[in-house]
Amino acid sequence: MTTPVWRDPIVAEIHAIREQLAQRFHNDLAAYSRAADAHCRELGFHVLQSPTDVQLKEQAPQSAPLPEHRRLRNNDLAG
Repeated sequence: MTTPVWRDPIVAEIHAIREQLAQRFHNDLAAYSRAADAHCRELGFHVLQSPTDVQLKEQAPQSAPLPEHRRLRNNDLAG
């Protein structure tokens, strides 16, 4: 006997939007984060940075490629 799969339409919509964002930003989580940050600033939100974010920006050149372990992959979106 198999257990029926529970499917919530809201959760399915969230997963679909996450997949669209991953494709739009080529699975680059840093690019997505910069775009989200810019969008929030455009809306007038005051965006704070954690000390860790500041340290990372000081240590790495802006043009450095994103390390593989920080990339968002399609299989990360399955759930």
